[in-house]
Amino acid sequence: MGISLDGMGGGSLLERVNLAMAQIARNIKDQNTDPEKARKITITLTFKPDKSRSHVKTLLGVNITQAPPLADETMMLVGQDLKTGRIEMNEYGSNQQPVRVAGESYMVATEEIPPPRSFDPDTGEIIEPAQYQHQKPINLREAN
Repeated sequence: MGISLDGMGGGSLLERVNLAMAQIARNIKDQNTDPEKARKITITLTFKPDKSRSHVKTLLGVNITQAPPLADETMMLVGQDLKTGRIEMNEYGSNQQPVRVAGESYMVATEEIPPPRSFDPDTGEIIEPAQYQHQKPINLREAN
């Protein structure tokens, strides 16, 4: 028999294997994939003879199995609105509106958080803006 894998399909099988090897190499170097996960190249040759058994239709297939991208991680907060009883979920540190888990959705007012006050890095003491420096402390016993 004068058949070799590198010559099958006019060299298309060898070309497909070479392309698969390049994809595997890129996947191995990708920092977003598991470096220890196995990669695989599968060559499939499918032979389908006709009724006379003199002609055989041959399909040449090359499939690869790559390492999937690593999963990203985030923190979700789940809580219940005490006024409406609706359960809400939001990503920690996100400015997006919370996702309503059940029930109707309503517009949610967003609050703009002022920039943090400055502080002394040596002592940790908060340095108040000038407008608050001349106020007396609040006496909570007299506040009623």
